[in-house]
Amino acid sequence: MQFIPYRNLRNEPAAVREQLSSEGELVVTNGGKPFALMIDIPENENIDEILLMASRIRAQMAIRSIRSNARKNGTNKLTDDQINQVIEKTREDREP
Repeated sequence: MQFIPYRNLRNEPAAVREQLSSEGELVVTNGGKPFALMIDIPENENIDEILLMASRIRAQMAIRSIRSNARKNGTNKLTDDQINQVIEKTREDREP
């Protein structure tokens, strides 16, 4: 996977498009830090399917992060009763 600086995207869009076409995907960086992923989409591909798959991947990443945080702070060991108590307390705190 190739990394390209944002300024290349801004200053040389045709070259970036050519590189994307040949590589298939590019990671765009700003100040050396990745902030976007570009994926080549062939003419006959369904963009809606690609976006749906990307949304699913992001959801899976979010779930993985939540589970990792739960393991780190120990909330993955709560019993169902403890979870229900937390939910009940949170709901009580929200009521006016």
